[in-house]
Amino acid sequence: MPVRYAVFVLTLVLMAGCQEQTAPGPSSPTPEVWTDGHAAAWDIMASARLLTLITLDEAGQPQARILEALPPDSGRFDVWMGTNARSAKVREIRANPRATVFYQIPDGTGYVTLRGRALIVDDHALKDRYWQPHWTAFYPDPERMYVLIHFVPEDGEVVSFAHGLEGDSLTWAAPEIDF
Repeated sequence: MPVRYAVFVLTLVLMAGCQEQTAPGPSSPTPEVWTDGHAAAWDIMASARLLTLITLDEAGQPQARILEALPPDSGRFDVWMGTNARSAKVREIRANPRATVFYQIPDGTGYVTLRGRALIVDDHALKDRYWQPHWTAFYPDPERMYVLIHFVPEDGEVVSFAHGLEGDSLTWAAPEIDF
C-alpha cells in the first residue's frame, strides 16, 4: 500500500469516534445457522480493506466516513474499528448509537450493509487486542487518544454476484440478513 494512501486511511481512522456503553443489540448467529446471505456477507467483510461507518449528527443528518476494516471476529458479525477519542464520531455515537456499516467489493460486484448500534470501548485489553502497529504515527498518546468503536449489527442486506445473491428483478431490493 502506498504510504500516501496509508496516511489518508489512518487520518480517516483518527477522525472517527465513540464512547463506552453497554453492549447493544442481539448477538450474531453462529456459523452453523448462517444463511447463504450470512456466508456471502462474511466473505465480503473478511476480504475488505476499508468500510464506511455512517452515524447520525445532532440534526439527524447521516455522516459517512471511511475507516480501516479490521477482520471480523471468528464467527461473529461484530465490527471493531479504532478511532480518535476526540472525533466527531465520538459525539455522534454518544448522542445516538444507531449506525450503519457498509462494505463494497472494489469491482462493484457486491456489497454488505449492516444496520445496528455502535458503542465506545476504552478497555485496555481490548484496545491492545485490536491495535494495529501502523497506527503509532497517528496516536502519539494511544492511552488517551485511541478508543474502539464496537458495532453490533441487528440486520442488513447483501448483494454478491459471486454467491448468486442479487437484488429483486423488479424492485432491486437486496436479500436481507438478520442477527
